[in-house]
Amino acid sequence: MSSQLIEVCSQVISYHYGETSRQIFEALARNGRTTLETLKALKLRKTPLSRIKTSLAQLIQHRLVRHHTDDRSDTYYSVDWHGAYGLLRTGRTILLIESRLGEKAAGVVAMVLQIGHCTVGDLAGVFDFDENGLSKRSNGADTPVQNGNGQVNGDHGSGHHDPKQIGSLAELHHILRKLLRAGFLMKLGLRSFKPNADIEDEIGTLVMEENFPDGKITGPKKQAEFKRSVDSLKRKWRDDAEYSERRDVEGGANLVRPGMDANKRQKLNGGLANGHSSHNDEADFSGPKLPNDMSIGVNLDKCVVAMRSEHLVNHAQHYLGHITAGVYRALLSVLEPKVRSVREDLVHYDDEDEEEEAQPVASVMEIAEHVDPYLDLAAGISGAKSHLPNGGPKAKRKVSIEYDNDFGDIGVKKEVDSDDEGTNGYSSMRSKNRRLDLIEQHLKLLEEHDKEFCRRPGAAGQSEWRVNFPVLSKTLVDAEIDTTIDRRFGPAAVRVARMLRQEGKLEEKGVAQKCLKQVKDIRAILAQMQAAGFLESQEVPKDQYRQPTRSLYLWFFDKKKVAQLVLHQAYQGIARCLQRMDVEQEKFQQILDKRERLRATNPDAARSFIIGKTGMLEEGGAPLSGVEKQQLALWRETQEKLLTQVRRLDDVVAVMRDFTGKDVTMTT
Repeated sequence: MSSQLIEVCSQVISYHYGETSRQIFEALARNGRTTLETLKALKLRKTPLSRIKTSLAQLIQHRLVRHHTDDRSDTYYSVDWHGAYGLLRTGRTILLIESRLGEKAAGVVAMVLQIGHCTVGDLAGVFDFDENGLSKRSNGADTPVQNGNGQVNGDHGSGHHDPKQIGSLAELHHILRKLLRAGFLMKLGLRSFKPNADIEDEIGTLVMEENFPDGKITGPKKQAEFKRSVDSLKRKWRDDAEYSERRDVEGGANLVRPGMDANKRQKLNGGLANGHSSHNDEADFSGPKLPNDMSIGVNLDKCVVAMRSEHLVNHAQHYLGHITAGVYRALLSVLEPKVRSVREDLVHYDDEDEEEEAQPVASVMEIAEHVDPYLDLAAGISGAKSHLPNGGPKAKRKVSIEYDNDFGDIGVKKEVDSDDEGTNGYSSMRSKNRRLDLIEQHLKLLEEHDKEFCRRPGAAGQSEWRVNFPVLSKTLVDAEIDTTIDRRFGPAAVRVARMLRQEGKLEEKGVAQKCLKQVKDIRAILAQMQAAGFLESQEVPKDQYRQPTRSLYLWFFDKKKVAQLVLHQAYQGIARCLQRMDVEQEKFQQILDKRERLRATNPDAARSFIIGKTGMLEEGGAPLSGVEKQQLALWRETQEKLLTQVRRLDDVVAVMRDFTGKDVTMTT
């Protein structure tokens, strides 16, 4: 791990879990995997062993430290820097899930993040359900109060509860299954707490014992066979560890009837498209329950995939507008469930074309199911007439028998539902086809753009689309580097960087000629960028005497080095913002301590939170004077500014490190 990343992770852990946990994490990060005795001898000699064990157990509970016990019963501990840095994105993760799956799902994820990892039974126990599986805290009170109108709490009738509160055990299991299917929650097993290096060693040992009993891997054929066997066993273990509706629920999931439409299955289950029911009835959440002993945790890799989709949508909106970006969002929503992680290490590609062919595809029909039905697609197409769903009269058409694509080979008819309104609420086949055509045109706009946001695979005429994520990630890296250079050195420096990135090594005069600038102006720009580490120069002597006056100086742009430089500077900026927050907090420490004392005397007082740009920030919630409230508001404003800057720098880290999936220098 780089020193800047260690500093960021240590500060975040110190804020959440205390100084002892920070010292343990920092010692493991700087010295590598160690045992408990070595860890105490390194940096914690004066700390009691009981406190070290408590802090170490807390870090393991939140999956910030992994452990492995060898054959000699020695336990080694190592850090998981992905999880440690993920603490910085807690607020972003909650807001992202809230925008996709609702407030209740975001609340469940926030609770799991706070606990670290837990079983389904322990999580259900937190909600305090009664014997019938209903919440005891409906309407925000443990005991309902009867008023003069004969209604409970005066607002709702009997049996209703707060729409933002999970009202029953069945609803909790419904939300958990939804989060597990989306990938934001994951099953945890014993291997989830082991370092990746130890898991790979275990796989290699098993493959050697089964396929190579002589213990020899000589020659390219055996090496290739060994690599294939290792990847196959990795894939098997990964598939077994993933959540399955048929394997991991009590009684098995509902079977899919042949010919039944997805909308009809959804209506029979009593749910809506967003996972919320239309009325508060227990039957809306009827379905199989998860076993109480299943351990679950937040899947940070899937959260990074969702963050990449949001970043690509914003990138497309910058160039093509919000309507085309809405279609692009639908395309990425279809592809997301087919992408496990941005760091796919089980498949190896010989070239970029083979890697692109391995990317998932989505049909126009699938994309149309995810497009906002109230998005006016014609407004973004030149010459198209504006048209919204159900905006015209229903066209008469001949009724024909439809066959489901999945069961057409066996001649099973598709069930026709009387209240089925078609795709996205369309009752007219002509309107549906017109909307599909508009979606196709927006996808062509995305394909024809210089950034090539998507492309059509295979032969012409097929209505399938794919996104080349590796190439797009490189495009995002180039754009982030250009933005950094523009803000530090100006637009002329961006022109120099782009030109050297395309042309390679050039002399000073060649750079000036390509950039249409005078040599003296270019010389100053080159010197500034070289001093900052964004450009490199190479001296090429013309003769054997190597005199400076008889040498050529070639300038070139090292993209990999610049990307690492920008990434480390982003780490350093985040660390400085967190340090500044600690300094600013000391100025308001007196009023903050008073607020905590008032809360300690009244622990049942309501604590309210506000949603800031970076997550959830706590409001006052305590009886303070006017001046004290002003000071508290000033502290909250300062905190919000610093956290906003941290989020901007985190965007740079996500682009330069996470979205590419190629950073393996710090893998544990």
